[in-house]
Amino acid sequence: MSSNLDFTLQGPVAPDTAEVRAAVQQYWQAAFDNTLNLDMATPQGQLITSETAVVQDKNNQLLYLAQQFDPGQAEGRFQDALAAIYFIQRQAARPTVVQCVCMGLEGVVIPGADSSTDPALAKDADGNIFYCQAGGTIPAAGTLVLPFAAQEAGPLEVEAHSLTTIVNAIPGWDTIDNPAAGITGQSVESRRAFELRRQESVALNSRSMLASVYAEVGNLAGVIDVLARQNRGDTPKTERGITMSPHSIYISVLGGEDAAIAEAIYNSVSGGCDYNGNTSFIYTDPVTGALETVLFERPSELAFSVTVSLRANVATPSDIEALVRENILADFYGEAYPNGDGTMHQTTVTRVRIGDTVYASRFYCPAISAGATDLLGITISAGGGQPGNLVAINYDQYPSLTAADITVTVEEAV
Repeated sequence: MSSNLDFTLQGPVAPDTAEVRAAVQQYWQAAFDNTLNLDMATPQGQLITSETAVVQDKNNQLLYLAQQFDPGQAEGRFQDALAAIYFIQRQAARPTVVQCVCMGLEGVVIPGADSSTDPALAKDADGNIFYCQAGGTIPAAGTLVLPFAAQEAGPLEVEAHSLTTIVNAIPGWDTIDNPAAGITGQSVESRRAFELRRQESVALNSRSMLASVYAEVGNLAGVIDVLARQNRGDTPKTERGITMSPHSIYISVLGGEDAAIAEAIYNSVSGGCDYNGNTSFIYTDPVTGALETVLFERPSELAFSVTVSLRANVATPSDIEALVRENILADFYGEAYPNGDGTMHQTTVTRVRIGDTVYASRFYCPAISAGATDLLGITISAGGGQPGNLVAINYDQYPSLTAADITVTVEEAV
């Protein structure tokens, strides 16, 4: 009888608590010539119970450590270490970025974080502060489009025409406005999302394969989502709303810098491979000096709507509508959300991605966890389309969802 782990070919196996206690009792009896009263109420009984708990805690820690060598189970620093073998790093939290139209006098300089320690600041209707990422000078036309990023990283929703207040006044800069919603940021890459990207990035050190390009682009700073497709044939190929040239690759990227993306693509493909996309960047080969026009896709926004119908019962929270919205929004962006008992639901799904087919059933668990135990149904739609059970996202679209686009209808209990 032993209180230690048993290392088998299937992995370490820990004894149960009863077996550990019996082993500890055996040690104590042997030390006292089998004369001890082992009743739990005795001092020695209490010491044996405490020692059993210490041994089990040690066994549990060793089991946890053993699991961390498995990429499918690793988390935290252990997961970072395994990913480092493939030369990839966990993506840091990314702020929401909004393209803003700045209006004012010709020649007025609006400083950005790229060239100033005191970038221009603006505020949205909810009081969130945004800083100018890349500054510029207002031209003769009187308007200039500049990117503003939220000071707080994470999946912050920004509706169109909500970023309208200039915080630090600059003479000659009159107004700011965002014609479109912002690109929603993300929290630090979750365990599940990081493991999925590791699986898809094992070709990072290779070249000329589609997986090579995906890995290089997906590992760039600032990249929130990336999709990679290719056409090996001699004729154009049409898929999910896009057409690829013969012998070409198609890379759709949300976030990241154009120059870094073009360099990653160029360094991952072989000569003769064609490109596709709505964005071009001229890359200069550092060895030959040759100029290469690299194409890739900057996807357009596809706004989702979610409709939830539920019936109230005696256990339904009074703020069920707000709770359902919060949980569905968190799930959409791959964030953990609270369960009804106060614990956190560690979601195993990633945020809805470019090219995904999204099913309404995805949101059942978030709604039920929020307290919608009598759930009548959920439908989804996108881009103003008809509500239904699924939405197939095109390759040139990135999905977005705001709390305002989540409708929760509560029927009275019968």
